[in-house]
Amino acid sequence: MIAAVPKVFVGTLVCDEAEFDECCQAIALQERVVVTHHIIRNMPEYEAHNMLWAAWNAAKTDHDIFVKIDADTILNRSSALEEICQLFKQPDVTGVQIPLHDFFTDELINGLNAFSPLVTFEPSRLRLYADHADRGHKKVLKGTEVQFLAPIGWHGKYPKPLQAFHYGFHRRLKNQNATLQRLASAWLDHGDREREWAIAGAASARWWMRSGALGYKGFWFKKCYNRCLDDSFRRVLVSTTVARLK
Repeated sequence: MIAAVPKVFVGTLVCDEAEFDECCQAIALQERVVVTHHIIRNMPEYEAHNMLWAAWNAAKTDHDIFVKIDADTILNRSSALEEICQLFKQPDVTGVQIPLHDFFTDELINGLNAFSPLVTFEPSRLRLYADHADRGHKKVLKGTEVQFLAPIGWHGKYPKPLQAFHYGFHRRLKNQNATLQRLASAWLDHGDREREWAIAGAASARWWMRSGALGYKGFWFKKCYNRCLDDSFRRVLVSTTVARLK
């Protein structure tokens, strides 16, 4: 049962994302809700997610919902969390996925996730999919059911080069080829440096790199990023990659 003034547990994992300060400001400005903002800083992705699940498990009896808001995500209105809470008043709703506007693809993505206390979290068996941990859902609202709230915020509004490289690198490791094709199309439309770095990340990743340490501190990630600091190398790499993705 959602309280008259809902208590919302917001979890954020941060590794120096450019949008983090605005992410926090937008959360602090939320109206008609009481927010507990739990922040985990500069930890490897898999370990950070498991720390967040543990923090939520410890706090869930005192909160109405859990909303995961990544450090590169900025809510675009002060009523956003209240609107999410309203969705949980529907019978059997245990989760929602609400679209954000994604900078990299210049499209809507199902990027904002919220959960009721009935949902349980177990560490993912795959380190590459650390956020795939929620279990025990009854009904998850997404797609057309929540389209009227879209976009509820921005994802990756102005990424740093390392952040953009990470975006592309991990989407290639996850074989998200459709997303990478949309990324390439957006770069062709805008010709910006941020998406160029994201494409360079995608072009640098190889399937066998999954077995190494993941995240910003991973050996192969750092090696590939440092190689792309050479502007001429990066631009040739991006051009040839976009030609294949078209």
